[in-house]
Amino acid sequence: MRDRLTSDLGVYALSGLFSLVVFAFALWILSRTLPGGLASRQLGGLVVGYLLFVGVYTTAWFIYTGIDSREEV
Repeated sequence: MRDRLTSDLGVYALSGLFSLVVFAFALWILSRTLPGGLASRQLGGLVVGYLLFVGVYTTAWFIYTGIDSREEV
């Protein structure tokens, strides 16, 4: 288990999980501190932006996996 978490892909997975936790916490803070809360349009924009980020992040992860599998060690 420790080998998986300390491998390059494990670091990718843990940092992706960390970004999800930070995003959810930021949404919670915004919904509590904004006078009217988060409107659906604001929430939609934030979620779409985060999903674009996750899409690029996942694409980079798969590219890295493909490159790593083709390298001779």
